This record gives sequence, structure tokens and C-alpha cells, in this order.
Amino acid sequence: MRKWLWLLLYVLLAGVTFIYRYELLAWTDQNQSIPLLIIIAMLFALVPVIPYKFVIAALGYSYGTTTAAWVCWVGTTLAALLVYAGARYAFRHQARTYLDRIRGLSRFTTWMEAHPFMGIMTLRLLPVVPQTAVNIYAGITYTPFWVFMVATAIGKMPAILIFAYAGAQAETSIWGSLLIFVGYFAIMGLVLLLFRVRSQKKT
Repeated sequence: MRKWLWLLLYVLLAGVTFIYRYELLAWTDQNQSIPLLIIIAMLFALVPVIPYKFVIAALGYSYGTTTAAWVCWVGTTLAALLVYAGARYAFRHQARTYLDRIRGLSRFTTWMEAHPFMGIMTLRLLPVVPQTAVNIYAGITYTPFWVFMVATAIGKMPAILIFAYAGAQAETSIWGSLLIFVGYFAIMGLVLLLFRVRSQKKT
């Protein structure tokens, strides 16, 4: 019963966040309270109703690179830990049984559990991987808490810094900001391509 209660609360939170997403985002532009900004950053990471890169860029535009980066870093790391804990203690047994039935995913899970730090770090650095899915997946596999926390905190830094800087640059040069976005996705695309080519060679 407790499991479904937590799920219901999350659905309600997601609904409220979705309905008031633009008001919440506009509110961050008008308030200077760092603790409240962290809560808002955590909320948008916990309930991804808006792509989080836009949230980071918006805070970068309003508060500058440094403040936006560490506010989003703290907020999204706290959200990741909450989702990880929820998946680990509420739905781990049922979800793990389901994972073991999928042959290809079972192999990946075995590799992840043998290399948890490298696995989480890699998934954090890939922009095409939904971060909420990473949090849930780590929670239902045998990924140690401290390994997950450190890998998450480190792995989130590069993208947060880049998008906070891009948002800060938008005030003076929108083209410079767009160039940063394009450069980031181009580099990540190249990394994904190289990873895919390497994987095909091994097989």
C-alpha cells in the first residue's frame, strides 16, 4: 500500500508541476532566495515537464553562470538521489524480476553492476539518455549508494556548466549562446558515433 501511495504522490506532484511549469520558471526570474531556487531546480529535475537544459539556461540568463550552475547541480543531484532511493526501496524486487527476463538488457545490467561508477558516469555524459531513467535503473540494480552519488555528482557537472554559461551569454550574444548549444550537441553526437563504431567492431 505504501508503494502505491508514494506513486500517487509523485503523480500528483507531476500534475501540479506540469500545470504551473511556466509560472514556476518565471518565478525563478523574480526571486533571489538561493534555497528556494534549489528547491525549484530540484522540482524540475524530479518532474521533467520541461527539458532540464532549458531550466539551466534560464537560470544562467537570470543569475549568471556560477550561481545557476551550482544551484542546478545541487538541485538535480538531490532529485536523482530521491528517485534512486524511491526505486531502490519501493519497486526494486518487481522491476529486477522484469529486467532479468529481457536477455539483452540483462547483459547490460550485468556489465553495469560490474562497473557501476563507469556505467553511471557514461550514462550521465550522454545527452540522449533520459536522466530519470538512469536514476530508476540504478535504484533497481545493485548500484551502491555512494558510487551512484559520486558518479552522478561528477557526471552532471560538464553539461550543467555548459548550459549555464550558454544561458548567461544569451543576454549579450544570442548567436554565441546558440553556437555553444550546437557545439555541445555536435561533440556529443561524435562521441556517440565513435562509441557505436567501437561497439560494432567488438561484435
